[in-house]
Amino acid sequence: MTSTASFRRTGPLLVIAGSLMLGGCASRSMQAQADLAEIPDDYKERHSVVVGDVRQSIDIFLAANGGLDHRQRQDLTAFVREHRERGKGPLVASLPPHAPPAAVRFTLSQIRQAAPQVLVSSGPTHGTAAAIRLSFAALDAKVASKCGQWPYDPAGGTTLQTWTNKPMYNLGCSQQSMMAAQVANPLDHVRPRQEGPYDLERRMKDMKELRDGKDPSTKWETQTTKISGSF
Repeated sequence: MTSTASFRRTGPLLVIAGSLMLGGCASRSMQAQADLAEIPDDYKERHSVVVGDVRQSIDIFLAANGGLDHRQRQDLTAFVREHRERGKGPLVASLPPHAPPAAVRFTLSQIRQAAPQVLVSSGPTHGTAAAIRLSFAALDAKVASKCGQWPYDPAGGTTLQTWTNKPMYNLGCSQQSMMAAQVANPLDHVRPRQEGPYDLERRMKDMKELRDGKDPSTKWETQTTKISGSF
């Protein structure tokens, strides 16, 4: 059999096999591009800050005969103040089930000095020590995704993600987490605060200076000291 006849028989098969291989590469390429398109480019969308209800709690360990020590009294005062500012409901005390009743009653009386409206209810307590667990519901903000996630190798050259000019998936996650933790009121992530009353006296002064052709902005005077005169 001549080479020409052999090519006539095997040529179409080679063309079909090559087409299937190219089609498979194209489908994998399109799938990779589709997976990449699902990740938003804006880090605020990739690592969005969500607001939800959480349970804040603190364990007050049973007090000695002299009452709560200085450390626990400080912690209790700060927790009660946080409940007044952020609490969404009552302050609840869960009592340890197997602790001496007299010690529990005495510690609860110490707690009521700082939080008279505390309610006693059943609930989980400390796992290894006798303590009264105080808790309340509050509004909290946190990042929905986890930081440190890398869906693909940013240094790899075999994936299509490294060929595109797009931000890395983990970019902005730590910044969003810090913003969620630092904002005192989680509602600030949802909507801006209302404007306060304006200073009428300052506004009239600025308007007068504008009418007189003067600059109404504040002039901050800076005092500089020469190095030779500071000794």
